[in-house]
Amino acid sequence: MLSLLPPLAVVNWVTVWFTPIWVLAVGLSLGLVLTLLLVGLMAVLSRIPFLGNLASRRPQADLVAGVIAVLFTVGAASFFLPRSTDPDRLFLILPLLAVGALLGWGFVFGVWRRTARDLQNIFQEGVFLYLLVPIALTAVIGLCVSFFVESPRLILESVPLSLRSSERVWEIPLAPAPSDQSPDAAPFVEVELDYEPERVTAVNVVTDRTVLVADAADPGQFLEPPKRLEPDEPVRWKRGDQGQPPLPLTSKRGVFMQNREVFPAQLTITIESKPPVPEALAIPVVAGMVVALLLTYITLRQAAPRVSAVALATAKNEIAQPLFLLLVVVGCLAIMALVLVPFNTLGEDIKPYKDTCMTLIMVFGILQAVWSAGSSVAEEIEGRTALTVLSKPISRRSFLIGKYLGICWTVVVLFLILGLLLLVMTAYKPIFEARETSTETPQWTTAFLEVATTVPPLVLLLMQTLLLAAIAVAIATRLPLLANLVICFTIYVVGNLTAPIVRSAAGQNELVRFFGRLMTVLIPNLDSFNVQAAVDSGSPIPVLYLAAAFTYWACFALAILLVALLLFEDRDLA
Repeated sequence: MLSLLPPLAVVNWVTVWFTPIWVLAVGLSLGLVLTLLLVGLMAVLSRIPFLGNLASRRPQADLVAGVIAVLFTVGAASFFLPRSTDPDRLFLILPLLAVGALLGWGFVFGVWRRTARDLQNIFQEGVFLYLLVPIALTAVIGLCVSFFVESPRLILESVPLSLRSSERVWEIPLAPAPSDQSPDAAPFVEVELDYEPERVTAVNVVTDRTVLVADAADPGQFLEPPKRLEPDEPVRWKRGDQGQPPLPLTSKRGVFMQNREVFPAQLTITIESKPPVPEALAIPVVAGMVVALLLTYITLRQAAPRVSAVALATAKNEIAQPLFLLLVVVGCLAIMALVLVPFNTLGEDIKPYKDTCMTLIMVFGILQAVWSAGSSVAEEIEGRTALTVLSKPISRRSFLIGKYLGICWTVVVLFLILGLLLLVMTAYKPIFEARETSTETPQWTTAFLEVATTVPPLVLLLMQTLLLAAIAVAIATRLPLLANLVICFTIYVVGNLTAPIVRSAAGQNELVRFFGRLMTVLIPNLDSFNVQAAVDSGSPIPVLYLAAAFTYWACFALAILLVALLLFEDRDLA
């Protein structure tokens, strides 16, 4: 069927599909390269005696790591918090502290001589390979289609522009208008402003005199009416606002200004612009996510070797089980098959497709987490295998945390495989939808937007799955697999109804309000991770919401793990 299509049409939709995949692949490749460079740099620094032995001196190591974490958190918070007026901006503190802790302890254990000796084992062991293979495979496939990418050089040139500040300021003096003439007769003077109209996102102008801004020196050649700027009345314009912008943006014919007063004028013009390809920002963002994921694994492995040994054994055992392979195969087939399913939404099939696939990935992740908790915790306790493991120099705390960490790595690998495939197929869905409805093939930026808006919901659903995994581990210390499945399913249903129940009880009596609040304490509010409304409306998920969800997940998961440790401490394993 492909050969029957006109060559230009084939190239068009192939370019639209492959360009977002290529951007994703470049980000993944950059993340892998940066990880290798950081690991190599740490290996070189480990040859310095003080740094190479720092991790062995725990008080000093904790001090250095803590100082790095605090400095990063304070510096990042002082940069990000003043830029936002949202009352929820304080939720950024815990995620920034988590990143700072990763940087601090990552540096301490990264420059450890033992880490340099263990690098080969780290790269070859199961979990790291399971994380590396889907990332590398997606990167290779994406880079192989570089010949079909639209403007790859322009995209790469936009990467540094997207990272640095796009704000430029000009101080412009204007000569006074002739005192013996009418203000209308004052000349329009051309002002040198180096900006591209199509890239401007915001303009801020402050003047101390009345000034007219036009797009030509001769009033007979104006394309738009001149913009009048009044003294001491700052003009703030953003793209998308109603009204005329203070500078000509329809064409780059130049900027001409007329001082209508007999005193010199002084203008301050601030222009914020976007890079030629704003989508290029995804490349460093994806690279940062890859570096954070891989360095988190290396840091945890070296910082807690006993916990990591239990986690590695648990993850390798669960990934080798038929259930994991079944979930991966069924999930991949379903994600690819659902692309061809018409949802009868009159041109909006992409939204139910994304919602269905993300829900499927989440359900498979929860099923894998609960099954892993039952098989690796409950069955080992009942089968006395846990007693054998705990006879070694491993405490019950390390055993249980290692089990949870291993289950988390298993779920992350599952989400990574299915999530990357979903991003690839999401880029194709708008093309398929356009061909089915006989409409024009969309631009690649449209397909990229659908891909970019899929990542935050996947991250939220991953948090929800890891939260339910903590609950499953806590239940597995006392109950078998079947009871664990029933309880986790009940918590999932009730947790998604917690927020509506509390809102409906707002105007009721004190007893109803008490039980509503008690429910929010005992049962996690999983509705916080529900992204169906955002996906259906096409609304982007702000960073502050992700930070708030991360804070909630971290605090509730920590509380659940503390309860799990209490339940496991007095459990008779004999």
